[in-house]
Amino acid sequence: MKVNKYNKKDFLDFVFNDKEGFLEKLNTPEALIIREFYPSEKIHELRNLCFDRGIISVSTWHPLKEGCPDYHRLHDNYPRAYVKQKFHAFYHHGYLKENEELFQYFSEIFELKNYLSDAVYSTKGVPLEKLVARINVHHYPVGGGYQAEHIDPARDFARIQTLICASKKGVDFQNGGVFGRMEKGGVKYYLDDYLEPGDLLVISPDIHHGVDPIDPSEPYSWDKNTGRWMILPLFVTSDYNWEDNIKPKQVS
Repeated sequence: MKVNKYNKKDFLDFVFNDKEGFLEKLNTPEALIIREFYPSEKIHELRNLCFDRGIISVSTWHPLKEGCPDYHRLHDNYPRAYVKQKFHAFYHHGYLKENEELFQYFSEIFELKNYLSDAVYSTKGVPLEKLVARINVHHYPVGGGYQAEHIDPARDFARIQTLICASKKGVDFQNGGVFGRMEKGGVKYYLDDYLEPGDLLVISPDIHHGVDPIDPSEPYSWDKNTGRWMILPLFVTSDYNWEDNIKPKQVS
């Protein structure tokens, strides 16, 4: 698995001038890192806002159906999860008026996803319309925050996986982190080794990837603003019984 670095202008020129060549390159597979896609101070600001909200409010869960609010949830090896994981997730929805500024800030990524899909999916879509835009913020705490190895469904609205780095390996955590590999049992490529806060990581959704435990020898501390942080702007299907509602598949 190759890892290639781009600046923002060269990356966007590549995608918009050679879409098929870009997708072919991604599916070899290759991980693309786009330096300083967002200013690190803005990314830290969102990280800190989420962390503070997680400290002062109760962890909850809501199905993605009509009326679903923003919420945060402590995932802790829930037995019915499609992919086993232990992390703190914050969910922001594009159909809520209070999130207009947030979604406008990350609009370039949603526009990129639409361009690659040959479609126009609205970031304001509501659950009854099937497709919902979300901005997820994931905090993998020290002491073993992780996500099991899995493959995400490749869909028209999800031809790329976009992850914005919001922490620094060697500063916020020392061991573990996001990895990709060509096949089960293959060599793991630890991608946090290449990332700085504000960088954008782009991979194909259907490669094997996951997050190895973060500093597993430390006490588990979700109430400390350390560990690994990542921001994911994405489209997802709502929780109604759509015929093609495909979920991520864990690699045993």
